Amino acid sequence: MSQQPKVKGIADIVFLLDATGSMGPCIHAVKQNITKFVTTLTTPNPNGGAVVKDWRAKVVGYRDLDYTDCPPYVDNPFVSNIHQLEAQLSSLTADGGGDEPETLLEALYKLAAMPATGPNADLDPNAWRPVGAARRFVVVFTDAPFKEPLREPRGASIDDVILNLMTAKIVLHIFAPKKFDRYNTLAEVDKAQWYAIPLQEGQTAQAALADYTSDPSRFGKIIEQLAKTITVQSEVPLVLE
Repeated sequence: MSQQPKVKGIADIVFLLDATGSMGPCIHAVKQNITKFVTTLTTPNPNGGAVVKDWRAKVVGYRDLDYTDCPPYVDNPFVSNIHQLEAQLSSLTADGGGDEPETLLEALYKLAAMPATGPNADLDPNAWRPVGAARRFVVVFTDAPFKEPLREPRGASIDDVILNLMTAKIVLHIFAPKKFDRYNTLAEVDKAQWYAIPLQEGQTAQAALADYTSDPSRFGKIIEQLAKTITVQSEVPLVLE
């Protein structure tokens, strides 16, 4: 049997950020490094190597559906311009949140259910590209655990979220403190990676993420490596129907 042809270097990327009150330093650090991320994504290394030749990205914020002091979900359209992506990050404010766990699973459920553009239609900034035309990524940054079961749809479980993510062919990259071991379960999604952020003795999860993102040189290298990993993963078998 002949191997399916592959689409190389085409990616739709969602930066899914916990936007509760403690996340300001992390959101700022991601914004400061977004140009480095895109440059690494699209620039070949000295030996040639893969590049993402066609990318779209957007910023989505999530908080806690149990609290109405701030919008629990903040969406944006896909863009393919660094300055527009920076503007989305600038407009995302760290506020609200209530108790420590947040409603990440609901946000992932929404993204998995986001429609896809038809195979012969013009690209829609509010939809994924067809599953066979681009690799889909969701990059999560959070300093909190997630609530279970889901509030919307009520009663849905983490297993439902995982099934939907796998059906939608979404690759997860999760930056979250090591102490929240339920992220191990989300990391079971095909090709998913959990970057478990260590805590020092007596340190809170919020302080651990703030420390992780506060050193510009170190965090810049982390973002650069993330871009390289996504570049390698951006090879999508064509779906011929």
